[in-house]
Amino acid sequence: MTDVYQPHDRFLKTLLSDPQQAGTLLRERLPKEIAECLSDDLPELVDGTFVDEELRSHLTDRLYAVRTIRGRKALLYVLIEHKSQQDRRIAWQLTKYLGRGVEAVGT
Repeated sequence: MTDVYQPHDRFLKTLLSDPQQAGTLLRERLPKEIAECLSDDLPELVDGTFVDEELRSHLTDRLYAVRTIRGRKALLYVLIEHKSQQDRRIAWQLTKYLGRGVEAVGT
């Protein structure tokens, strides 16, 4: 695991590395229509991250392999950004992160 300096980042990385906890979080936070398509199998953490070195200490990301209720494999990329204070630019910031993730997948 990459060094994470903020304790809240370390907490989230640890939480999202546990399949049981990650499964609960995914089911609670994914749109209902998507969560209902997932099997009861626990998500499998896939090694790797799409967050570059510059951003790694600022956010938490995880990639999971899951099974659907039809037995097909799906990948879920989870990006969690948490702020200690209100930030009006968060939508732009998350859009940049997601763009970098898409670039990483394409390479």
